[in-house]
Amino acid sequence: MILVGSGALVWRAADHAASAGKTVDAVIHPRGEVVPARAARFECVGTDDVNGVADVIDAVSSDRLVCSTGNPFIFREPVLELGLTIVNVHGAPLPGYRGLPVVAAAFAILRAEVEFGVTLHRVDAGIDTGAVIERRMFPMPADVTLEELSMAVTQACHDIFMANLGDLDRPPAPEGPPAVSGEYFGRKRLASIGDHRGNPNFARAIELGVLGDYYPEYADVFASARG
Repeated sequence: MILVGSGALVWRAADHAASAGKTVDAVIHPRGEVVPARAARFECVGTDDVNGVADVIDAVSSDRLVCSTGNPFIFREPVLELGLTIVNVHGAPLPGYRGLPVVAAAFAILRAEVEFGVTLHRVDAGIDTGAVIERRMFPMPADVTLEELSMAVTQACHDIFMANLGDLDRPPAPEGPPAVSGEYFGRKRLASIGDHRGNPNFARAIELGVLGDYYPEYADVFASARG
């Protein structure tokens, strides 16, 4: 298995996979990211673009399975054409909340959703449009902050990865009716969040708390949105 991602999610996934007896062929992460000391046992490949290391992926993959979690990259043709099974752990419920998980979570709070979730899905040529393997929902407290929801999402992403580790490459589940209507939550939606200052949930939707240092781009946008 090759793991692709950034931050705690990908390093925890590598640790868990190895402890469960899985072969971790490589961990691909953003160039410049500090590799934890405990990950020295893995082949760690830093890159600015996962598609630029397609030849590495092809050469080292022992089972033709790639799993991304906490992944800032978008898979394109150089990787998609290798005949791999590629799955992604997405930090929001699909198909309703595609895009950046923190942005999706902020808008879920603005909309007063009563539940949120994470999704394991196949990767295709779109962004978060691949067939769903499993979706896990959890309640969203009425007073939840973005910090709290983001932390819950991180744990739920790790949980769904662990629960499915034995058969990540299984066929996707038959699709039922979408739980919510599908939208994309990217940087354009993030830039518009100040338009929602009148929303009673606005303060909670932009409250990053201790995550502000980890997401400086979001923190800057939210600071500006507060006016």
